[in-house]
Amino acid sequence: MTPPQKTFTIVPGLNMGLFSPLELEKIVAVINKYRVPTTKITSAQRLALLGMDEEDQQRLMAEIKPLTRPVVTNGLTYVQACPGAQWCKFGVADALALGAKIEKLVLPTPMPSKVKIGISGCRMSCTEPFVRDVGIFATKKGWTLVFGGNGGGNPRLGDIVAEGLNDDQVVELTRKCLTFYQQNAKYKSRTARFMERVGIEALKKAVLPV
Repeated sequence: MTPPQKTFTIVPGLNMGLFSPLELEKIVAVINKYRVPTTKITSAQRLALLGMDEEDQQRLMAEIKPLTRPVVTNGLTYVQACPGAQWCKFGVADALALGAKIEKLVLPTPMPSKVKIGISGCRMSCTEPFVRDVGIFATKKGWTLVFGGNGGGNPRLGDIVAEGLNDDQVVELTRKCLTFYQQNAKYKSRTARFMERVGIEALKKAVLPV
């Protein structure tokens, strides 16, 4: 019996896991063409193609690329968002609309390390904002921004930077927090380790109005 292939490919450009039925139909047609054994939606709301022959990977990705959206190019690893108020009965704010705005952030320099953003449209926090580099969740009073969270082998709960924000305020504060991180973090230092070094008060002093 031939052992299963351990190769995998991640399909970029499914921003926040969104795609139309027509886009999905076209993607599935390509997947079927190359007889991909297994597919999976990842925790980052992207599409993983598992167990492919390595020689088919580049050809498949070349065919799928025109079917997906442009990849976020500002240094963010991904922006993850829940269905929000538009689609979920628990949502109190539009997480998908906010995620689309944050994906368009223009940042001055590359990130010191990967940055993951999680946005939840209610306090149930399905995207786990407290363990994301930038976490944002909604209450009836507005958005709360959390910075410096991390899961994995050395977990850290993020620090609350500000609460009661509207869409424009939380986008601008995200930009300020990430810029401060860019300018002061060591190379390859994730935001969790950065916040352990500088502390929440230093961050607040740099990004919040006096």
